[in-house]
Amino acid sequence: MIRHPTYNRGNIYLSGGMEHAEDLGGAWREKCSIALKEMNYFPLDITELDIEYQKRHGNIMGDIRFDTTRSEIQRKANIRFHFVETDLKLIENDSDALIVLYDESARLGAGTISECQHAYNLDIPIFIVSAWEDWKTEVPSWLHAISTKIFTNFEDLYEYMGELPPGVLVRDQYGNHSSENYYLCSLTGEVFEKSSQHFVSRVDPLYCKEAVDVVRHTYEEMKNRYDFFIEYFMEQEEDDS
Repeated sequence: MIRHPTYNRGNIYLSGGMEHAEDLGGAWREKCSIALKEMNYFPLDITELDIEYQKRHGNIMGDIRFDTTRSEIQRKANIRFHFVETDLKLIENDSDALIVLYDESARLGAGTISECQHAYNLDIPIFIVSAWEDWKTEVPSWLHAISTKIFTNFEDLYEYMGELPPGVLVRDQYGNHSSENYYLCSLTGEVFEKSSQHFVSRVDPLYCKEAVDVVRHTYEEMKNRYDFFIEYFMEQEEDDS
């Protein structure tokens, strides 16, 4: 994983609409990057990275997305390699957390949601900034569920990020997010303290006491949905035989 010697509080991938956003969503990422660096976080601005790539190696966006002379399968292969695989690899290998601007451009595209799902699968914290004050109506329930914490403006996000214990987002050698005896709850986004020794193995997901109680109740309250699906398929198989 890349580590900047100065901005050492964690690598933050900036996720949001590009294909349907003005200037590929560069404006908010630039402002957010400045704010994060002031708090010693290292922003991974995919728009900036694309611009620098284009300066040195050519305009992929122009050459691939809008070039109708290419075959469909060639365009598909190029987008898979240059965008899908690269962005997900940057999240998996080099990101400690995601900041996501969920606005109309993100809603129109597919990349933002896909990046969030990939981060969730890897237990990488996802901090969402909703462009709508009424985020419970506008942010899809699925996205809310896999997020760590949701904000309705960047100021509240920055206040939260600034108050996090230094290094708590940085993944340790086991993949946990901790700083001394402080750990980040993946369900609530709250920081909790463990008085005992550090985890020396992978803990996935990592929950505070309140979240553990809620999750335990959730698991026990109703029939497991997946188990029901399997049982239903088996019933159908018996009926069809």
